[in-house]
Formats: sequence, C-alpha cells, structure tokens
Amino acid sequence: MAESSENKAGVPPYDASAIESKWQRVWEDEGVHKAGEDPTKPKKYVLEMFPYPSGDLHMGHARNYTIGDAMARQARMRGYDVLHPMGFDAFGLPAENAAIKHNTQAGKWTHENIAQAVKTMKRMGFSYDYDRMFNTCDPEYYKWGQWMFIKMWEKGLAYRDTSPVNWCPTCQTVLANEQVVNGECWRCGTVPEKRNLSQWYLKITDYAQELLDDLDKLDGWPENVKAQQRNWIGRSEGAEIDFTLADVDGTTPTDRKVTVFTTRADTIFGVSFMVLPPESELAAELVAGTEYEAAYLELKSATEKVSAVDRQGSEREKHGVPTGRFVINPINGRPVPVWVADYVLMDYGTGAVMGVPCGDQRDFDFAKKYDLEIAPIICEKDDPLYEELKDERELRVTSVDWDGAMEAEGYLVQSGEFTGLKGGKHSEAVDAITKWLSDHDCGRETVQFRLRDWLISRQRYWGNPIPMIHCDCCGDVPVPYEDLPVMLPEDLDLGAGETLAEYAPFYETTCPKCGKPARRITDTMDTFTCSSWYYLRYCDPHNDEAPFSKEAAGRWMSVDNYIGGIEHAILHLLYSRFWTKVLRDLGMLDIDEPFTNLLCQGMVKDENGDTMSKSKGNVVPPSSVIDPYGADTMRLAILFIAPPEKDFDWDPEAVAGANRFIKRAWRVVWQLCETAAAGEVDPAALDADAKELNLALHASGIKCTQDFDRGQFNTAISAAMELTNAASKYLVDVEADRRDKALCARVAHDLVTILAPICPHWAEELYHEALGLSGSVYNEPWPTFDEAQAKSDTIEIAVQVKGKVRARIQVSASASKDELEAAAKEAVADQIAGKDVKKVIVVPGRLVNIVAI
Repeated sequence: MAESSENKAGVPPYDASAIESKWQRVWEDEGVHKAGEDPTKPKKYVLEMFPYPSGDLHMGHARNYTIGDAMARQARMRGYDVLHPMGFDAFGLPAENAAIKHNTQAGKWTHENIAQAVKTMKRMGFSYDYDRMFNTCDPEYYKWGQWMFIKMWEKGLAYRDTSPVNWCPTCQTVLANEQVVNGECWRCGTVPEKRNLSQWYLKITDYAQELLDDLDKLDGWPENVKAQQRNWIGRSEGAEIDFTLADVDGTTPTDRKVTVFTTRADTIFGVSFMVLPPESELAAELVAGTEYEAAYLELKSATEKVSAVDRQGSEREKHGVPTGRFVINPINGRPVPVWVADYVLMDYGTGAVMGVPCGDQRDFDFAKKYDLEIAPIICEKDDPLYEELKDERELRVTSVDWDGAMEAEGYLVQSGEFTGLKGGKHSEAVDAITKWLSDHDCGRETVQFRLRDWLISRQRYWGNPIPMIHCDCCGDVPVPYEDLPVMLPEDLDLGAGETLAEYAPFYETTCPKCGKPARRITDTMDTFTCSSWYYLRYCDPHNDEAPFSKEAAGRWMSVDNYIGGIEHAILHLLYSRFWTKVLRDLGMLDIDEPFTNLLCQGMVKDENGDTMSKSKGNVVPPSSVIDPYGADTMRLAILFIAPPEKDFDWDPEAVAGANRFIKRAWRVVWQLCETAAAGEVDPAALDADAKELNLALHASGIKCTQDFDRGQFNTAISAAMELTNAASKYLVDVEADRRDKALCARVAHDLVTILAPICPHWAEELYHEALGLSGSVYNEPWPTFDEAQAKSDTIEIAVQVKGKVRARIQVSASASKDELEAAAKEAVADQIAGKDVKKVIVVPGRLVNIVAI
C-alpha cells in the first residue's frame, strides 16, 4: 500500500549519523546508563561475555552485545534496576605473539586495541555502565586473582604436582584437559604432546559431584550445554579391583597391587590381559632392562604424537607391546599378561584397564591382533554358546571365531559361582561380584569422574603471575597478602625470546618465612582464571579492600541473563561455576550458581556460509554498516535476521531492508504526531478504521512484549512492523481531520517505546522531538496492552462442503453455533441447493463443515 504523502514536507529527514552522535554524547554526559541503586526496585543483571582485545570488534561481537543491550534497555523500561557492564579479558597469548611480531610491548598493544574497541562500542550505542569497566590486565584486578589463589592454597584447593601434561609445541605452553578440543590445541589447532612437568593445579575435582548435581538447578540453561558439562564431568559408578602383580616367574604373587576401575565387575572372569598406557611409570618400570624396553620406548614416542581423541577412536589400529609380566586375577587366580597399548589413557580411571575382548570392541581388536584370549563369559539365552556353556563354572572356551565383540549383556557363563546370574550395568551380577571382591578385600564400590583437576600453569609471559615463592629450605611459600599484587614486568624483550623464567629482576627474591634467597614462581595463571570471577568484580569494581563486598554481590548476583558462545560450554562456564562455589565456601557469597539464564547466541557467517574469523579474512566490521546506514540499522538487522540462538549468513540486502523499515517507521511516527493530541483512547467511540488500528496496537504490543520476555527479538520486531503497517494504512485511508487524535498519540508513543531497546538513538530522538517529551525514553515505563482490545469483534470462518473449503465468512466473534450454521448455509446456498443436508459440524472460531448429499 502506498504511504500517505500528506505533510511529508513537515517530516524532518532521518539523519542517523547526526542523531546517533548527539544521543551518545547526551547519554555519556548525563550518565543515563549507570547501574541503579534503588533497593525498592527489583534488580536485573544483564551480561555479555567480555571480549579478548585482539583488534577492533567484528559482527560476531556486535550480535552478542546487541542482544544483551536490547535485554538491558527493555528491563529498565520494565521497572528494574539494571546492571549492564563491560570490560576486557586482556591477558593471553595472542597479545604476546602480536607484541613479538610488531616489536612492541604486550601491554601497549592490548591497551591500544581496548581503546579502539571501546570507541566502537560507544558508536554502536551500547548501554554499558562505563564507570565499572576494567581490564583483567589491570593490577587492581589481577591482584585479587592472586589473593584468591592464596585463599585456595590455604584451603588445600591449589597445589603443585609433577604429572604428564598436554604441551602445545606451537604455543610453547601447557594446556588444561578442557583446552584440548577434538585432540587439538583449542587456540592454534596443533596436536599437543605429553610431557612430565611440575605444574600448578586447582582441585576442581573436590566439587565434581556438586557441579554435576547443580546442573539440575539450571532451568534457564540450554540442555545441550548442560549435557556437555555432564559428559565432561563424567560420573561413573563402578568398582576398583586390585590385581596382584606377579613376580618375574609369572605366578608367584608379590606385595604390589595394580588397581583398575570398571563399571562392569560382572565381566571379570573374561579378563584375558591388562593394559597400561605408554605414559605409565609402572609400564616403564616393568620393561626396564628387558627385551621389551626398546619396543616400549618406540611405542611411547609414537604415542606422544597422537591426540587423545584419535587414540581412543574405535576405527584406529591399536598398537601394543608386552611387558613380559603378569598380574593375578583376584576372583579366579588366573595369571593375566600385562601389555602396554596406545588406546588407553592415563587420565581414565586408575590408568590401568582390564581387557575383556568378548564384550569390548577395542579390546577385541587388540586381542585379535596379538593373538590373546577371547573368552565368552556373557551370552543371551538365544545364543547357541549359552546353551553350551550355561552350566560351566570354569573357563573351558577361551577362543571364539567372532568378527567382533558381542554386546556385553545377557547371562554369565564360565563365571564360577556367579554363572547364570543376569549381567549388564547395574545388574545382579555386578552387585554380587562387587560384594565378593569387597568381602575378600580385593575390591570396593567407588565412583569415578572423567573430570580432572584444573591445570592453571602457563609458561608464557602475558598473564597473571602465580603468587608463590619456592625456597630450598621452606618449600613453596605464598607471597604475603600485603605484598600483592605480584606485578608483571612490562619491559621484557619478547622479540629476543626473553621469558619470566629468564628475567632475574622478577624471579630473584627472598623467602617470606626464613628470609633466605628464593625464587619466585615464573608460571602465570591460565587466563580462564581471570574470566572465572569477573562478573563478581562488576558488582563492586572500585573496591580496594576486597575483590568485592558481600553486600554488593548480594545485591546483584546471580547474573540474570548471560549471553555468549556455545564454545564456552565446558571451559569458561564450568570454571566459573567452580569458582563461585569456592568463594561461597570461603564465606564471600550466598549463591551456588553464577548464571541464572544462559543464551548461547548463534554464529554470524559470511555470504558463503563460512564462520567469520580474522584468520579467514572474512570479517565484516560494524563500521561497514554504521557508516552508510547508522548503528540503529545495524542493530535492527542483527536482531531481525534470525532468532538469537541460531546461526545466520550475513545478508547485505537484509541490512538495506532494515534501513528502509527504520526510515518508514520514522515517517509514520512523525505523521501520527501531526494529528495527535493528549488524552485517553475511548475504544467505544472509535470508528471502524480506528478500531482496526487500535486492535493492531494491542495485538502487536502483546506479541512484542511476550517475544521480548522470551528473547525472541526477530518476532518482536515483526510485531512492531505489523503495527507500523497498520498505522501507515490508517494514515492513508483516513483524512487528517477524521483521525482519532488520542489514538494517534498512543500509537506513536508505543511504537517508539517498543522499538527503543532495539533502535535506541532513533527512539530517543523521536521521544524528544516528535513526541515532545523530556527526560529519557528509558525512564518511560514499558507500555501495557489490553487482551480484550486485541481481539476483533468479527472473525473469519471457513465453510466446507463435504470437507472442501467453499467459502469464507466474517461473523461476530460471539456468534452461537446456530448463528454460525445459518451463516454458513447462506454462504454456500448454491452449492447445497437441492441436496439433503445430513450433518453440520461446527468448530467455533474455526470452521463449519456441511455434509450434503
């Protein structure tokens, strides 16, 4: 429909650049976006995951922050005190590498990027409380990370240990298990190696069960994120079983035990070998000085070059070396050969695995390759082997001609006194055999977790120094609280390869206990330690006596709406949950979980469907949209193209379409205001055209409000577009002197307010200049809408004859069944003329079906 040309000359042009720069200055000068401190109001804490300052922001950032900004702005209008902060995750390897590449200092490079990113954030109109902004590389911030590390040390949650770790040869640092993704370094994609190093850990495993259990409290989290965390924590109920190491003769027991963990104690009679991983110290000890040592060392070297994911793959060929030694099966006394194999990992269970080839495909493949026993010990009753072996108590059949392992379900055979019992997970056979092992002091029920302690040591420079000192007399000693922070030096010659470990002014110190010369720990903390509590610092960012006050955290925590990428499902989100629980147990918090509702926004992809990244060179900078169209057009397009949780391909035409709409809505508001006047809308006094517009106002307003509450901004915008269309139609169809002035005022006002969270500069300008109001649109309450006025007086009903639609009729919304039937028969009178109406089916509000023969 064509838009009204009436009074278009009186509509000022939409100058996005001028309007946006104007209101950005006003908001900053007047502190409009500062967090409220009114205890009578409910609070709303809206937070987007803060960025790493590796350069200017890109469209992926813009999407994340626009979603959060729309939530925060609408919450203010719904009567909340809103905390909506932003900062920068400023430590990390990219800054260090960039400093080396550009012959500068990491701190200088980081702060230059931060300054540019803040400039872009302000240009996009984000409603951050910039007074609360901080960077994790600020000593005022990382001091408290060190303080909390020492608190964890005192509580026994921080410790140093020498163990096999993931070493990335490209990044030249260790990686936590969680940072090895699909067998590769999460940052650079290199396959890590295993090295034995002395490293610092946090005992996240102390909280494994609580981290698992409390996932059930997180009703506002996506199920796939919770599922990933459950899988990573990996709780397994089973048994530890002690096999006795035999002497070199293979049968004489020693006093040494080799313990395995299994969820299937019922398969113990089918153990035909034991497997140790190549990293195992026991494996190295068993082959030392033997004929197997050279082959073992070759296997160990080759395994270090294979990712953990690949090692466990069922399709990958297994490689093994015998040790020449045996362990004794505790339940039947049979000797079991000990092998070293690359498909077993040190961090599963106890690091030793009992091989049961009849029920596990990887064990089966290994046994076939190296000609080891494959003894059937569990069968379904319809298996011919079951009939043959159902009464066998001792192993008689130790080899089968199978193509693969069988499902380890069914009934036990060749299993001593347990033969005939039902096997399988949580079965009577598992219970009975576990009890036997426990009664004979060679096994016990236990629970194992896949989760391992969090390795936080990093061997690179640009990070938070671990606040510990090593003294040859006193051991590891924490830096005294009064000496915090341990300052990171900013004058290392990174280009020459200088590290903290080589920088004497940093590591040379004295022991706080004995005063003798000592060495400061030169490892820095994993940057995820900085992001594990930053949301708490926002509650009280200028506190120089503590990380935050309990009162401030009590006011704002938990975060009500947290927005960020699904890639953080394990790393950041799991670590933050752990950190929150530790601080709770230190008496600093009264909450169990940091984030009430989590939204994982989809990725922004280029026109070819490839995820945008700087390394691919396909990033779309926000300026490419803001310069020609303005920030509000960019925000509108980002939120309209797709639901927030879905990926989408960047579409320049969608941006142009968003700009056309924002200009159209601008004109409609101005034109409505030209015939508007203050007053209450009287629904009963409206003519037919006005009633149609009033219905659209309330129907669209209700839908928009509900969609905002669900975070579905694309459909909320659609509702605003429907209202704009209805208003435009009214302006065209109804002459100015016949328009309802109060209705025009209401529609103009509500159209501005419902679009204000999405197009803030546009809305603020119209609020002042077109509506003639003062203050800020964000001090305006969110409009309310009436369900009754959202319903039409008439409805459309389909009329069917023998199941086929033959007509559509407009009837009163309150019409009775008799009235609907009469109106329907009249509408299809020519279709049923001369026929016998056998039946009329009336579905109120939907259709009338006439069966006529």
